[in-house]
Amino acid sequence: MKEVTLNNDTNIALGSSYEGGQKTPDNAESFGMMLKNAMQEVNKLQQEADQSIQQLAGGQGVDVHQTMIAVEKAEISFQLMMQVRNKIIAAYEEIMRMQI
Repeated sequence: MKEVTLNNDTNIALGSSYEGGQKTPDNAESFGMMLKNAMQEVNKLQQEADQSIQQLAGGQGVDVHQTMIAVEKAEISFQLMMQVRNKIIAAYEEIMRMQI
């Protein structure tokens, strides 16, 4: 499975603490940070699934059931992330089509 990573430009764009020109409160999580955290969680699940597959292939005493659960968990979380991304892009395109 491929690793889901963010490049430095995306980290900067998603990690900004400004929304609409106003600074958000310290305890409030920005939308960009929420997306960044979700992507990191998906990446962690992908890595855990890869590690479980490697342990199973290496005969290190990992159950097939646990490996399949880890793989499916990673797959479902990746599919959810892609659907959220698609909805965000669709919303952005709809906003761009609006006339002022």
